[in-house]
Amino acid sequence: MSDVHWAANGLLHRVAEGGEIPIEVLREFAELVMCSELVAGARAVLDGPPEFAVRRALELASVVLSVGVGAEREQAK
Repeated sequence: MSDVHWAANGLLHRVAEGGEIPIEVLREFAELVMCSELVAGARAVLDGPPEFAVRRALELASVVLSVGVGAEREQAK
């Protein structure tokens, strides 16, 4: 997940600076997001066997909450 945060942060900085952003940078960011734990976890809940859905959803919720905690820490800095 740190790669996704790093890429998102870099993208926001580039936009704030007003420079051009190459399409390759945007695509790389999108690829990182699509490969992230959140997407993989959501896919496991949606496509996995029903008997494991609650467990997978709880795992996904823990990732979502840890991302929120990380974002709160960044804002506090």
